[in-house]
Amino acid sequence: MSILPRVTELTRERISREFDDLGPDACMAEIKADLHQHNPELLDMAVRWVGNGAEAAGLMAAFGMFYRLLASEADALMGSSALNPLPRVSIEVREAIVKRIDQTDGETFTREAIDNLEVVNPELLQMAHGYASRRSDYGRTMQGFALLHEALLIQSRRDQAGRH
Repeated sequence: MSILPRVTELTRERISREFDDLGPDACMAEIKADLHQHNPELLDMAVRWVGNGAEAAGLMAAFGMFYRLLASEADALMGSSALNPLPRVSIEVREAIVKRIDQTDGETFTREAIDNLEVVNPELLQMAHGYASRRSDYGRTMQGFALLHEALLIQSRRDQAGRH
């Protein structure tokens, strides 16, 4: 079971309009500031995934929309206006993911993570697929989305288990 919110089509449309109306730069400035303060491990994972290539800004904006979709749904569920209602990814979760990738391989991890994303959040998977399908590096792009979602999913499960 996941405590991550399930993104709806309505939310996906609303956040897309938000990015269109405000512009990706303004949205990303707010998202990056929030992540820097409240979820630095996740931000660092995203920055490493994005890299420094010519399309880094576009990838980061796609990650920002991905994150904003989850945060917006979590806000609605919690009745909060904070941008950071999602679990704070810990160093331990990050290390556990690295260990899992090392024990299997990147391809197996990615396949399992995408399967989790499909079951837990099909609308979010649709957003990721739609973005990745317009890129020449579809596999790497989907791998990044899957990695970031898996980090949040694992952390949410650990947080929930710690409360019981």
